[in-house]
Amino acid sequence: MIHPRLSINALSSINWSFEQDLALWRALGVHHAGLLIAKLSENRASKVAQLQAAGIAPSTLVMGSFALARPETWDATRANVNASLDTIASMGGGSVYFTPGRTTGAPWGDVLELFAKAVEPCVAYARGLGVTLAFEPSLRTDVSFVNTLRDAIDVTELTGMKLIADFGNCWMERDLREVLRRAGPHIGLVQICDVRIGGPGGRVHLGEGDLPLQRLMQDVLNCGYSGLFDLEVLGPSIEAEGYESALRRGVDQASALLAKTL
Repeated sequence: MIHPRLSINALSSINWSFEQDLALWRALGVHHAGLLIAKLSENRASKVAQLQAAGIAPSTLVMGSFALARPETWDATRANVNASLDTIASMGGGSVYFTPGRTTGAPWGDVLELFAKAVEPCVAYARGLGVTLAFEPSLRTDVSFVNTLRDAIDVTELTGMKLIADFGNCWMERDLREVLRRAGPHIGLVQICDVRIGGPGGRVHLGEGDLPLQRLMQDVLNCGYSGLFDLEVLGPSIEAEGYESALRRGVDQASALLAKTL
């Protein structure tokens, strides 16, 4: 049985349609899901209604970020972010998040100031709705100038946004336990996976890689986190196996770990 604090992110079946995701989520008894803006872009109201009818609440909604080097595009991006915040608010709450965007080539602190200026109206709008607006530090420099949780704390303290802590991005960070303790008040969602270190396949389901998952989970709990755990596993091994088989096994393994830890 699926754990009540487990969410399934649609990135784990990235090439499926919304309808395929929903069918499997219903079959698995999913209570919470991480949604992708690309899969909701058409007939959004109808899809929201289908999720609500299935008893599936959003843990988060993932969308595109700001082009920090092109301020002329910011108003359009802000409108899209605010529309996504409206969607989550209409579903009873949750979060909207994106990666912060690639660097402009300026010094890091200057890029941070630029990002804060870009997102400021959206942070205020989210606060008015009672919805969390978050960002995800990522190892991918093509989508994020914020690559560590350590740097993400500086971002959230300046912008007022929450941060997404993803095992797949932060497991190798120096002094991770201490960083998580500092990040704790700012964490909006924890994303979980396992990783095969130094070998092919990248992210895998919990217990199939090399991460010290029990320790990582305990460190997250010790930092005061009491929210959902979003299963986000994608990559070559998942594509090779097929989404349904991988996700069914992944949900069982994640639920077992949460039951043992929480």
